[in-house]
Amino acid sequence: MPVALQNPSLPPSPPAERYEVLRRLGSGGFADVFEARDRETGERVALKVLREGTTMPARAAREIEAASTLDHPAIVALRDTVTDGRRVCLVWELVEGEALDQLQGELGDADAVAVAAELFDGLGFAHSQGVIHRDVKPQNVMLDAHGHVKIMDFGIARLLDADTLTSEGDLIGTIAYMSPEQAAGRRVGPPSDVYSAGLVLFELLAGENPVRGETPAETLSNVAAGRLPSLGEWRPDLPATLIDLVDAACAVRPGDRPAAVDVAVALEDLLESGELGRRTLHRARAAVRPLGRAAAALERGGGAALAAAVCLAVVRELSSYPEAWTLPLAALTVAVWAVLPRAGLAWLLGVLAFPLFDVSFSVGVAYLVLAVAVVLVAGRRPVLAIWPALAVLLAPFGLALVAPALAAVFGRLKGALTAAWTGAVLIVVLLLERVPRGPFTLYQPRGRLAAELAAAEDPLDVALDVAAVLATPQSLVQMGVFAGLAGALATALALDRLELRLWVWAASFATLFILYRLLPLFVWETRATPGALLLSVSVTALVVLLPLVLWPGPHPEDISDEHPEIG
Repeated sequence: MPVALQNPSLPPSPPAERYEVLRRLGSGGFADVFEARDRETGERVALKVLREGTTMPARAAREIEAASTLDHPAIVALRDTVTDGRRVCLVWELVEGEALDQLQGELGDADAVAVAAELFDGLGFAHSQGVIHRDVKPQNVMLDAHGHVKIMDFGIARLLDADTLTSEGDLIGTIAYMSPEQAAGRRVGPPSDVYSAGLVLFELLAGENPVRGETPAETLSNVAAGRLPSLGEWRPDLPATLIDLVDAACAVRPGDRPAAVDVAVALEDLLESGELGRRTLHRARAAVRPLGRAAAALERGGGAALAAAVCLAVVRELSSYPEAWTLPLAALTVAVWAVLPRAGLAWLLGVLAFPLFDVSFSVGVAYLVLAVAVVLVAGRRPVLAIWPALAVLLAPFGLALVAPALAAVFGRLKGALTAAWTGAVLIVVLLLERVPRGPFTLYQPRGRLAAELAAAEDPLDVALDVAAVLATPQSLVQMGVFAGLAGALATALALDRLELRLWVWAASFATLFILYRLLPLFVWETRATPGALLLSVSVTALVVLLPLVLWPGPHPEDISDEHPEIG
């Protein structure tokens, strides 16, 4: 027993003989939790030791009885039970990872739905075995070292065919995640877990628990009265199917809620439909797991750098601000973006408005409309809005292809859309700067776009001039090729087997070279320079190769090894 190990005056007990305590993980209301090593198997486990003198024998027996029936991948497994006659020790599977409350704000919509699908699946299995959790909350849902859900703490679960562990008036669980019937002190069944899990998903998608008040009494009142808004009021941009599903799971009346297993199936179907974009949670290898949060910092830092480059380029080119303002404006752009990227994007677009109004009122108004649309569309991931700046910066070196290729990390849908957006912006910028045609933009059409925009009489003419350029065959093909490259590489990143990824990688760049070599020749009767084209395609392929190799199959991006927990 861990306590015996700390007190040599006590005789060795069965737990002390088999389990070597490594460190304390934490303490709860009636138990201490330790990480230990099973001397027989060498496996690391978690020991939950019920404190001596607490009146917990019935509760412990029920925990053992409930957990012993729950053999499911999404539920923390009970390995063993041992006792020295005075204290009970439960030996649990050791889960390394983080609880959902520690990952608040770090999961995308598709990842949140994937997590919820596994959560509902695990609860559905427990319900089929006659077990209700009764305390589903983010702190009791772990993501393990493979990015999969592990439901913890069935210690207050009630067997459907057993006596209740508490009287009807007792309130068990965390108030903010209770079902209305549980908050009212009534007996609860499987629909109560469905409600709590639905509320967990609501919070993952909306970023906040909608029933949490300023005081426990206010929260309890909100729960008991069923003051839960529709998810659509918080996230109207989500698919209607998902909003309806979460609203149904969080219905006030238990009989109106679907079964947990039905919710799990519906969430999986929604993921397969692709409406939520690409899942990233299960796309990193254990060896590079510590880089998960570094990648988020890199995205923020890279976005700030691109924003500063855009600010410097436009302010210097149009010279509407005093020259002494150039560097301070760029520095302030970096600072705002580094603290809050969404605000950084809005600030950058606002800074650029004055120089464009200086070109003409029509250009300024058309730009403002576009800027508002960009903020609304890319506000949740601002780096996507300025990703074309990477292509513009690399174009003079013949490496514009690197930008759409690296956009693959955003997923098949977002990556392809970002790459197409990159192609469109690149075409317009090259035309505005009257850059000679080159093999890396599929020979953008010639014209006097800058002069035409400056002479436009109203914002609609500005929009039509730009649309006319983007509607040319060269521009459409350019955007299509960029989007296709990003989509193909995103598909490669999603593959578990390295050899399959390499095949997709090789086929993608071989196809790209052929397209860039033959399309100008047969469509526009213009010969591409094979040497420069080969160099650009090869360098881009090599830039993509390293992340493609390191980007593994189904393992987590964001999971840390620092906080092992148990059920």
